[in-house]
Amino acid sequence: MPKLTVLGVGGCGCNTINQLSHANLPPSVELVSVNTDAQAMAATSSHARIQIGPQTTRGLGAGAKPDVGCAAAIESAQELSQQMQHADIVFLTAGLGGGTGTGALPQVARLAQELSKPVIAVVTMPFSFEGQHRKANAETGLQALLESANAVIVLPNDKLAEVLGTKVTLLNAFKESNKILQDVLFGLATTISQAGLINIDLNDFISVISRQGRAAMGVSNLKADDDLVSAVKRAMQHPLLDNIQLNQAQAAIVSVVAKDTIELSQYNQIGATVHEQLPKDALVIIGLTINPDLESELEIMVIATGIGFAQPEIQDPIPAVNDNYINVHNFIKRPALHVPEPLQTKYDVDNLQIPTYLRQQKPPTH
Repeated sequence: MPKLTVLGVGGCGCNTINQLSHANLPPSVELVSVNTDAQAMAATSSHARIQIGPQTTRGLGAGAKPDVGCAAAIESAQELSQQMQHADIVFLTAGLGGGTGTGALPQVARLAQELSKPVIAVVTMPFSFEGQHRKANAETGLQALLESANAVIVLPNDKLAEVLGTKVTLLNAFKESNKILQDVLFGLATTISQAGLINIDLNDFISVISRQGRAAMGVSNLKADDDLVSAVKRAMQHPLLDNIQLNQAQAAIVSVVAKDTIELSQYNQIGATVHEQLPKDALVIIGLTINPDLESELEIMVIATGIGFAQPEIQDPIPAVNDNYINVHNFIKRPALHVPEPLQTKYDVDNLQIPTYLRQQKPPTH
């Protein structure tokens, strides 16, 4: 059975691990708490705990400084790598904007990448009222994370009030945000560990996750008399996720769990709806598992990846003649320039073959 390792990094990440520990996840999911704050981490429920940077922070936290969180992760790189080396898929979660999560999470992703592990990161962005400094930290951390993680799902905290309403309690709002990761972990563990009627295996999942960039993921249920197309779209674009363009996604994996009464037309409609939201050349893998005891008519899990990562290549201008240095890699990629025919010269070419010191000697006098 494929092993899914989830590392919650920093205070927010460890809070997510706490919630997941009460979610009755499959045994193939391993939960790991990672923090610089020894006291906060001691209260975390998880399978394993890693206190990073004991020399860097002395167990007192990163003090809202991402560079300290980064240094702590580098100090504890060996422990982090050992924890991830037996995982088939690595999930990372943290709140960006502070010190440990913002600074350490990109380093943890880089270590997982060095181990050739597919990495999915789920991060929250700070509330607007938390100020520009915290927002700038979060955006810098996000850009660093995108360089190492395969798929990055962004949950802006401002969406909580927008979607759930201002009267929702803060605790329930964060529970709803964490539930996205919880649902996908459960759905993914079930999908790749069971033989389906139309199977999705670990390599299928890795093929989709290998498209680096932003990602969208979600799970939705279809109740009796619900609209199937709406259910698929809910799974593809969860309202708590950051606004992203699905028409830029490079790949998607769709897992459908249904009763044995599912119709061929329903399965076809699910595939058609997914393809309508994505580019025509996107890789789409759709699996189907039959579960006669399912409470709803069917469940749909979607992960779309590779959104908005590729940047157009900017060609450097041709260096001027008086440039001191030329970038050889850029230079050899340019098309060959037209070379004109050599100019006629007034010099005797045959005469130039004679070494200079001989040509300049005076002829002997008789």
